[in-house]
Amino acid sequence: MTYGQTYAQMLDSIIAKSELSLRSIAKRCAELDLQITPSYISQLKNGKLPPPSAEVSMVLAKACNSKDESKLIFQGYLEKAPDVIKEYMVASSELNKTMIEELYRQKGDENMLEAAKNCLKDMDILSTIELSSKYVKDGKVEFNPELAKEMTLQGGGMAHQDKGIITMFLGDAAMQPTVPIHSFLYIMPTKIDLLKSRDIILFNTYGKKQPLIRRLFLEKDKILLIPDDRASEIFILQSFDEIDYIGKLVSYRIDC
Repeated sequence: MTYGQTYAQMLDSIIAKSELSLRSIAKRCAELDLQITPSYISQLKNGKLPPPSAEVSMVLAKACNSKDESKLIFQGYLEKAPDVIKEYMVASSELNKTMIEELYRQKGDENMLEAAKNCLKDMDILSTIELSSKYVKDGKVEFNPELAKEMTLQGGGMAHQDKGIITMFLGDAAMQPTVPIHSFLYIMPTKIDLLKSRDIILFNTYGKKQPLIRRLFLEKDKILLIPDDRASEIFILQSFDEIDYIGKLVSYRIDC
């Protein structure tokens, strides 16, 4: 029986995304009237303790500035629930996944079918229920271009690779207005030594699923990845080994 991510894995991911130390998280929890130790948080995220109460999960998510508060609480309830409830929830989730996958198959879009499979494979139960509920009307699943976009973005953005060209939806707003968010990109996996300053490249930071887009500037002793949107993060690297480089942007379209 599979449930997607465990509570421990989900909490560990939330903590990693927060980039906060366990001591900092414990301090933030104290500010929210929850007294817990860094050691206790460590045991939770490493699966050495069972999921805590909903109140503890809620404060932990808030302390980490996570939007996945409801998912963490739900996962905690699920893992402590009787087996009959677990079996029902897993069966419901698998049915929803099958319905959505069949929807893509009926559309005859192999590219999006593959993206849907990749997304659904690792999706937790609550996310599956939330996603399917958006597109079920009067007992029927309605195909909507927004469903394709949302699932592809949740699956990491990658849609298809054909004859050396990678196609994907963009979920990063860093290069607006030059390259609008949710554009459909065409990426060439160009060799690193052929890249030039001012090329726009796609990459992942290790541990993250959603690809990022930045303009490349090659300096003598460093690599700069600069956004057009001033609110987005600037990356200063010593080498390309610090990122998971995908390729160079060759073109895009907005209406996807």
